[in-house]
Amino acid sequence: MSAAKASLLFLPSAVAATMAAWQVQRMQWKQGVVDEATRNMEQQAVDLLQGTVPEFRRVAVQGTYDHSRTAFVGPRPLSYEPKDPAVKLGMRPMLVTPGALKSGFLLVQPLTSSDKQHTVLVNRGWVPPNWKAQWRERFAALQPSGSVSVTGVVQGSESPSGFVPANDAAAGDFFWMDVPGIAESFNLPRDTPMVQVLVDETTRSKGEQPSCSEGVYPLPKPIANVVQFSTMPLGHFNYAMGWGCMSATMGYLAVKVLRKGKR
Repeated sequence: MSAAKASLLFLPSAVAATMAAWQVQRMQWKQGVVDEATRNMEQQAVDLLQGTVPEFRRVAVQGTYDHSRTAFVGPRPLSYEPKDPAVKLGMRPMLVTPGALKSGFLLVQPLTSSDKQHTVLVNRGWVPPNWKAQWRERFAALQPSGSVSVTGVVQGSESPSGFVPANDAAAGDFFWMDVPGIAESFNLPRDTPMVQVLVDETTRSKGEQPSCSEGVYPLPKPIANVVQFSTMPLGHFNYAMGWGCMSATMGYLAVKVLRKGKR
């Protein structure tokens, strides 16, 4: 067998080894992002209005919500499983209704500082579908009316896929998180920052005080779920192991073929 033909036997093994190496690189990069975010969120929260804030650094802001300006972003499912027993108890009525959890929304409102000099957007968390339909008649009156302290992280816009409908601010329909677009719909500057409220499920400390009198809602995202990828580091590790095993197997078979050809 010529050297050229022999080298072709090892081509599948080489391709699989390259894929394994790429998966390892992706795993290391994403793990670095997760570790950096964890370190930043463990630090003391800084005042959002005092200057530039590093990515994933916890921020704090205090002010009053404007309940006359509200955006419901969705529909979308709850992206995590609540661990707090009180939260699970509050969600029990929906759990027995097929499809109920698939049509909730993220509640976004403007928060104005006490000196009226600054306004930020706040993603307060996930709410059931009836909040959008009954906001003015029922739920708006149950929200905190005075000064509120909010702790979370700065949130940017989402990158929607081609299957997600376009937002229609005039109709109040926001299918994906467009921070400048939502700010503009509230007659605010397009560069208005957004804070995503977080909850520490280890201490059951909700990043919004006082919270809504309607019970557990809105449901802020847990700190542990802030950094989410479609494929997390562990997934890349599993893929790397799969490609590595495939590379070793195909390399072993190639060696066997070469040895058999020399006999």
